[in-house]
Amino acid sequence: MTSSIILVPGMLKALRLARVYGFLVQRGGGVHYPGGGQPVCSTGLARKMVEGGWLVKHGERYEPTEQGLRAAE
Repeated sequence: MTSSIILVPGMLKALRLARVYGFLVQRGGGVHYPGGGQPVCSTGLARKMVEGGWLVKHGERYEPTEQGLRAAE
């Protein structure tokens, strides 16, 4: 049985930015939009979004899934 991860406001901001830029990048202790100086969320929150099916991780990049794209609308 898989547990569902409910979206919280911090996740929506990250998903919206992932939709605009196509991906987010993990740097230091946070996840940033490309070229961004301030993290949009923590790596822990990004991991929760991966577990919930909102993002998929490829190396240091987090890309929105179809579900994540729909949630960001």
